[in-house]
Amino acid sequence: MRRFIQLDLPPEPVINEKCVHKRLKNSVCDNCASSCPVGAISFGFMDTKIDNELCYQCGNCLFTCPVDAIENIQPHERTYQNGFLVISHDEPLASPEELIVWHRQYAIRGMQIPEPLVDKWLPALAALNLKLEALQEPIWSLTITKPAEVDSGRRRMLFRQKLDSQPLDSGKVKTGLNARKQFYPEDSWFHIALDTASCILCGACAKVCDEQAIELEDHQFSLDDKRCTGCMSCQVVCFPKSIQVHPHVAKNSEPQHFHYFDGICQKCQLPFSAWTSEETLCPICAQHKQQGWL
Repeated sequence: MRRFIQLDLPPEPVINEKCVHKRLKNSVCDNCASSCPVGAISFGFMDTKIDNELCYQCGNCLFTCPVDAIENIQPHERTYQNGFLVISHDEPLASPEELIVWHRQYAIRGMQIPEPLVDKWLPALAALNLKLEALQEPIWSLTITKPAEVDSGRRRMLFRQKLDSQPLDSGKVKTGLNARKQFYPEDSWFHIALDTASCILCGACAKVCDEQAIELEDHQFSLDDKRCTGCMSCQVVCFPKSIQVHPHVAKNSEPQHFHYFDGICQKCQLPFSAWTSEETLCPICAQHKQQGWL
């Protein structure tokens, strides 16, 4: 009787409960889906799924997820030598978000690409250099090589490296926006814009921010772009739509501080916060007065 060997297949990629789409019903974060080249990620009501029939685990989503919610996918192992990322075959294309981690983690300063693959990699390299220029970092250079000749004389070493060549190093980079923040602690990737004319200082944005990029404390409304990972949860919970998050690369980003005042509403006698000390009505009573209810 023929015996069958039981194989343990690797676990399928999943998106865990940290995903902001699973925590906020109106979440607008689509970073993972936008970075997926095959459209393998879809959103449902308070849910996010990976279609494992489509996903080929390129790892792009790992570098854009603001909360590290993607499991069972590993970043692609790449080769490098003498400060150059060496592309020797048609491997998964690296996103600019991955390449900018290579820039700091391995001090990579250029790419070596065989001629047939240049058109595939050039857009990612150009997008990377735009980010590096904004950060006042040295941009990457490009070295174009000819395709390796096939050694047809020895079948067992068909794709071997030349014996006198220096072996290539290989490695993977850390994933996630928080890992990128560790390599660029003084720089920011997003900008939090606040409209004080419509903001009612309810504090919902600060409560939902896991990164403490928004804080209301000691009469200071503080926005720290360096901490922001672009999950846009603050934008979702702000019902006056006073807060907006935009992708924006900036070097040496400094926190913004806005001063606010405490007051007691003359109508409902409840405490509230306002942008000026002259305010006498809380936001709810002020709205009722505007609508003619007071």
